[in-house]
Amino acid sequence: MSQATTTLYVQLLGKFAMYYGGSKVQVGKNQTTKALQLLQLLLYMGSDGISRAQLLENLFGRDADGDVANNLRVTVYNLRKMLVASGLPDENYIRVEGGKYRFVSSFPVNIDSVVFEETLKAASKEQGVERLRKLQEANDLYAGYFLPALAGEEWVAVAGARYQQLYFSCMEEICELMKERREYAELLELCNHAVSMYPFDEWQIHQIDCLLALNRPKDAMALYEKTTTLYFDELGLPPSDRMMERFRRMSGQISLNTSSLPDIQDGLREKERVRGAYYCPYPSFVDSYRMVVRAMERSGQSVYLMLCTISDEKEKLLEDQDRLKDVSDKLSESIRGALRRGDVYTRYNMSQFLVILMGIRKEDCVITTNRIDTYFRKRENSRRIKVTYQVASAANVEAASDGIRFYR
Repeated sequence: MSQATTTLYVQLLGKFAMYYGGSKVQVGKNQTTKALQLLQLLLYMGSDGISRAQLLENLFGRDADGDVANNLRVTVYNLRKMLVASGLPDENYIRVEGGKYRFVSSFPVNIDSVVFEETLKAASKEQGVERLRKLQEANDLYAGYFLPALAGEEWVAVAGARYQQLYFSCMEEICELMKERREYAELLELCNHAVSMYPFDEWQIHQIDCLLALNRPKDAMALYEKTTTLYFDELGLPPSDRMMERFRRMSGQISLNTSSLPDIQDGLREKERVRGAYYCPYPSFVDSYRMVVRAMERSGQSVYLMLCTISDEKEKLLEDQDRLKDVSDKLSESIRGALRRGDVYTRYNMSQFLVILMGIRKEDCVITTNRIDTYFRKRENSRRIKVTYQVASAANVEAASDGIRFYR
């Protein structure tokens, strides 16, 4: 059998797996046993090995009870038995030399995390096309979180954070280089992979850039809406400044076919006559607010901006995210039902809503908040949940690029 077929290939990124001679090696059935953790730790440490004290701490913790030295001996014994039963050649793989534990074999061991780092180092020494090729090679090796089944272990979390940062830096440079080369279709595929692993790290921004460069603004807009909904539903966050900037670029690129004015009016008209206030996404709300303020300067019509905040009876934000989402949905329905069709509102985050109140006097704002409360109490029975309101004249509120601020 040639060396190529007798190499042990080890995957630590994305999942734990080993392959030898073209076949998968199964070492035990449970990836969280101490014996298998010991194997993964020794493979990760490579030829450098690990001291006995560090090994005891990583496997059993600093405050482990009982005879941890004996526990280590039992764990090493069990691992040796498991390796023999796995189908690997019958060798003494666990060596203790010079006060350090190591995984030692008569055949080569190829570990993806090691090759990933080596490839990145090789890329740093290159320029131009070869640098990009090496970065893409490293990118292909990164299949996800480092040993995800052991994510709760401290040593795994530390190593995982380092590999994740290396991957992020690699991807950012790939994005920069491929945009310079106008390789947008290829970059879009790479970003799809990044988003599948890390949906909350804004790789969608690069996807949107690619779609816009490929003259697909409608697809970009659909991705934007999907992403902002995901961030809001899962994290309770509004679009970031970078995402808002893409929204405006997309809006400028979307062009429609030439039509007559009646056709355009028909397209602008709401398809259904919905009662109550008009809900719009936050970026559209900002544009609506700025337009209303400009109109107010000319007409003199009074306009107020209202902030509605969900809290408990002690005015603290709710920590239970499922409960918060339920209450937030109830408040959204209450605002829409309680207000007029000419009022506009948006969800700023999971705990807060913004409302534009037009043609209303300051003393009438209390009537408005009471109406919202009345509708809200029909949907929410717990008196431990409350909604607080803050109202300011639009003349005293600034619409900034990073959000709407109340003057105090």
